[in-house]
Amino acid sequence: MVEGGYDLIAKPIFRGIRAQRLLLEYDDQRSGSFEPLQAIPDDKIAVLGLVTTKTPRRETPEALTARIKEASQFVPLERLALSPQCGFSTSVLGNRITAADQKHKLSVVVETARRVWD
Repeated sequence: MVEGGYDLIAKPIFRGIRAQRLLLEYDDQRSGSFEPLQAIPDDKIAVLGLVTTKTPRRETPEALTARIKEASQFVPLERLALSPQCGFSTSVLGNRITAADQKHKLSVVVETARRVWD
């Protein structure tokens, strides 16, 4: 398992990978700062996985909007997107998140996206 920020891999991976969208975990402190995003080429979109699927912690549109604004210092807003950090059942044991928590988290993603990009 890999842990840590994107600092060491940003330039070689972000620039070398043949993909249009980079899905990046940014739901906790171990992900590091948004500074490595500046290595993303102009033809790629950074999808920020800001909503955790590991715990039932409920993010708010206000907090997510602030994080997106912070990321936009390194990548233009039109090349950013928002998503959960991963799927809601990422291990055979599952995560301690109820269906109601999952629904809430997805509705917060939608509400935040509307506030930021509409």
